[in-house]
Amino acid sequence: MLSYQHIYHAGNFADVQKHAVLVKLLQVLAQKPQTFAFLDTHAGRGTYDLSSGEAQKTGEFRHGVLPFWERRGEQTPLSDYLKIAAAINDGDELKAYPGSATIAHGLMRPADRLLLVEKHPGEYAELQKTFSGAKNVEAVQADGFAYLVDKVPFAERRGLVLVDPSYEIKSEYADLPKQLARAFKKWPQGQFMVWYPLLAKGGHEDMLINLRKTDITNILVSELTLDAPPEETFGMYGSGVVIINPPFGFETALTGLTQYIAEQLPAKAAANVFWLDNLKISAETGRLG
Repeated sequence: MLSYQHIYHAGNFADVQKHAVLVKLLQVLAQKPQTFAFLDTHAGRGTYDLSSGEAQKTGEFRHGVLPFWERRGEQTPLSDYLKIAAAINDGDELKAYPGSATIAHGLMRPADRLLLVEKHPGEYAELQKTFSGAKNVEAVQADGFAYLVDKVPFAERRGLVLVDPSYEIKSEYADLPKQLARAFKKWPQGQFMVWYPLLAKGGHEDMLINLRKTDITNILVSELTLDAPPEETFGMYGSGVVIINPPFGFETALTGLTQYIAEQLPAKAAANVFWLDNLKISAETGRLG
């Protein structure tokens, strides 16, 4: 199935969480002089037009990035993230939203390498346009999971992988832990970041349980949970980010960032940061506890 287009959801509350965390992780990598690579397994189109009919149809960005954008003059945990958004907009109006690929490109140095994978033909065509002429960018049309396992470890030995599927295909919940386990086995020192939605069907719970059952260790999780009617959350009541092998001391920064977003979102929200390694799977229920 190749129907998913992120333009309908660009800039929503989940994007704020995911991209703010991504900024922090990339900044840590860029602090050291050695080069690094960033692999985005489901890159989308790179930059999103919030004035488009698709984005306006749902208007999810109005309850996500827009309230933070309007306070961008303040010094907050989202300041660096909002600076990247400002760099692709002229004036005070938020018309364009930077996806993960554009955010990474804005933080990486000329010698660092950006690997972008997108399977959807239309999204891939837009991705090519976004990064036309960029010398340190490699974009391919392929299956992100397969590409991930094939490409790690990076030649640079340092880097970050972002796994951000649509989860519109049910099998992605089961495929993700399996493919991550294969990639981790090849690159146990590697840093991986995974985004997932919190939906009523609970697929994310099974995904986390299956991830906990793998040999992967050092797994830090950030979750935002909204207290809002379903029609206001577009079927998604929360957002989660998994970080495998986070930087030393990153838990403190992640907790502060997650709590800040929860406190400032228009909808009432709760923040939760925890180590998946510390949770046990109940022998009675089979659930995490």
